[in-house]
Amino acid sequence: MIRSAEGAGASGVVVPAHGSARITPAVCRASAGAVEHLPVAVVTNLARYLADIKRGDLWIAAAAGESGTPMWKVDLSGGIAFVLGAEGKGLRPLVRRTCDLEVAIPQLGRVESLNVSVAAAVLLYEARRQRST
Repeated sequence: MIRSAEGAGASGVVVPAHGSARITPAVCRASAGAVEHLPVAVVTNLARYLADIKRGDLWIAAAAGESGTPMWKVDLSGGIAFVLGAEGKGLRPLVRRTCDLEVAIPQLGRVESLNVSVAAAVLLYEARRQRST
């Protein structure tokens, strides 16, 4: 996910201290050096962090497969922070309620979701596409 975020021009990545992958040497290698070019912050309470960073020019978007709003129907051209849940578990209820909107990556196949790193890449590059038009 860090490599995709850096490649798409994101300004940083935030991960919760509990329940997410740690930034280990293996993660650094998998990022192909992206951790050297992109700030990665670890926060204790993600819902509180999201509430603190909310402002008029930064919207918090929850990636939610069951959302009725496809990503291309949402204006992602401004400041946006994507929040993705754990694979299999999704977003925690409090984190989800803290978000301003929900977006979906429509699935045509029989699987109901993408893995979290692929979902992040798809959303990040959709935002980049919208900003370039």
